[in-house]
Order: sequence, then structure tokens, then C-alpha cells
Amino acid sequence: MAATLAITRVEGRLFARDPIALFFGLVFPGLLLVMLGQFFPGFTDPSPDLGGASYLEVYAPIVLALGVATLGLVTLPPILGGYRQLGILRRLRTTPVHPWRLLSAQLIVHLTVAVVAGAIAVVAAVVLFGIALPELPLWFALSYLLAAASMFSIGLLIGSVARTSVSAQAIGMGIYFPMLFLAGTWVPRTIMSDTLRTVSDFTPLGAAVQALEDSWFGVTPSAGTLGVMAIWTLVVSLLAVRMFRWQ
Repeated sequence: MAATLAITRVEGRLFARDPIALFFGLVFPGLLLVMLGQFFPGFTDPSPDLGGASYLEVYAPIVLALGVATLGLVTLPPILGGYRQLGILRRLRTTPVHPWRLLSAQLIVHLTVAVVAGAIAVVAAVVLFGIALPELPLWFALSYLLAAASMFSIGLLIGSVARTSVSAQAIGMGIYFPMLFLAGTWVPRTIMSDTLRTVSDFTPLGAAVQALEDSWFGVTPSAGTLGVMAIWTLVVSLLAVRMFRWQ
């Protein structure tokens, strides 16, 4: 445990020194919500088409899911790929550091950043635009944590096998954009075909958006959406540890 905490502290300091990672990890979700509310006319007004909710309230869960996807698929994989490329992992192999310790440290650091970024985004939207807080805060928190864990597990798997930071980034981006599409970032899930929505429901990000939306508007997330994220987290995390390459 002490070794894992020591590695986590080191990884946390390294993350804090990367301005790009800090921007996309901490600032981007909140900034995007503020820009949507500030520069899109009528985005904060209640809409009869949305049952009295504003477009900003509808997009808030999507933006939060987008934030954890950016951290998990764009920021996380190149870190481990870069370590492998520079030979850092090869040197670590001669120490008692087990792969799960290094992967756990990355998961803890990125999960901490995701929680802080999510809190900043929600507080900014509430304070600046007066939108309502999630009606089921505990279910919302659980959904958000599962969303982050499932996306980070995919990032860890990519980082466990990618040979370089560039290849890790390319693989992550190759998964990132289809995930965003299926999560309803560009085409709202409500107007997707039944087949496409079913596919979306079985992706971790699609399930995340559904669970976050439900809990935000007072509906208990279904066991199916939570289960999809939990299964992705468990299975892919085990694969990441099993397939981890030191060099």
C-alpha cells in the first residue's frame, strides 16, 4: 500500500506539471459549459420541448461524460506509452513495482482530477446560470464515478500495450470520437435509431450519459446502465494488468 501511495504522489506531481493535461483535465469541462451558456442564445432558457428544462441542463451530463472520456482516452494513454518509449518502464521492471501498482496510481490520479473537474463544472453552471443541481446527487455521484472508472480502464489498457506515446494517442483518439458519437455528443440519443441507441447503451460512454441524465432529472439510473459501466471497468482493468508490457 505504501509503495502504491508513493507512486501515486509522484504521478500526481508529474500530472500537475503538464499544462495541457491540466487544461483538458480540470478546466475544459467547466469552460465548455460556460461557453455554451454564455454564447448560445436561449441555451439557458427553459424549453417546452425539453419538459421545462434548459438546453444547458440537458447538455451538462454530456459535457461531464465528454470530460472523463477526454481524460481517459486522450490524456492517460500517452503517459504510459511515453514511459515505455523512454525506457522508464523497463527500468521499473527491475524493482518490486508490480504493473497493478503503476496502473492503480494512474487511475487514482486521473479519478481525482475527474472528480475535481466535475465539481468545478457543476458549480460553475449552477452559480453562473442558475441551473438546478442533480435531483439525485448520490446516484449522480455513483454514475459519474463509474463513468470515469470505465473510461480510464480503457485508457489503461491502451497504455499497457502501446509502444510509444504517439501510438497510444492515435489508438485513444481512434476510440474517442466514435465513443462521443455514440454518447450523443453530435446526434442526440433521443433521435437515434433503435439499433444505434441499443449499440450506444452497451458502450461505457453511452451508458454514462444515460445514467447521468437520469440522476440529474430525478430518475434512478437503471441497473443495466450501471452494470454496463461496472462490467467494462472490471473486465478491461483485468485485461490491462494481464496484457501490460514493460517494453
